[in-house]
Amino acid sequence: MGYHISTGLIREKFSAPCECPLCEIRRKAEENFLHEFLNDAVMEDDTRKKVNEKGFCATHFDMLYARQNKLSLALQIGTRTDELKSLLKSPKNVKDAQKLSQKLKDANSTCVICDLLAESMEKYYKTIAQMFNKEKDFKALLESVNGFCLPHYAELLKYSSYAGLKNKEYLLTLSTVQQKRFDELKADLQRFCDKHDYRNAYTPLGTAETALPRMRVKLYGIKRS
Repeated sequence: MGYHISTGLIREKFSAPCECPLCEIRRKAEENFLHEFLNDAVMEDDTRKKVNEKGFCATHFDMLYARQNKLSLALQIGTRTDELKSLLKSPKNVKDAQKLSQKLKDANSTCVICDLLAESMEKYYKTIAQMFNKEKDFKALLESVNGFCLPHYAELLKYSSYAGLKNKEYLLTLSTVQQKRFDELKADLQRFCDKHDYRNAYTPLGTAETALPRMRVKLYGIKRS
């Protein structure tokens, strides 16, 4: 199963007001994968094979279960549990038990959707850097965003070499945008704290009222549901 990297989606999310446009892109990609795994992908032999091998993490299991097509999920989980059942052998001794313990931990720590999502997002990080290098108007668009959550900012830095000869300019633009937004959020957070001083009881909070939830997004990314 592939995923088309759309520069149109990048422009759309970079133009919308939010704390991290890459969180919004990730949410869109994740929704697409969840939809596919409950619909067309169920019939694809290659996809079913990957589900059998890797299964779903608890988060994606819950997200799939929250949707309508529970039969598709049940069919996929059924074959996945057959795969896991083959590991449930009685250990002969403590050494075998320890080996089996690690095998079970490893088998239960994989997720086909997480893998596809990571692959998809890596393409977005690279594409954003390439757009900065090749599209003249993209720098202004990048400068207009409210920064990124720290996890996604770290990934943008990691793939900055894809900006080619403009990689230094790209890094400067990224860091300037990120630092500016952090300073603004920190100021709002300070105003929120100051509001709890009785001397500021009648001072309007303004944007500081949402400082904590916005800082939560900036530190960790948007909360997934």
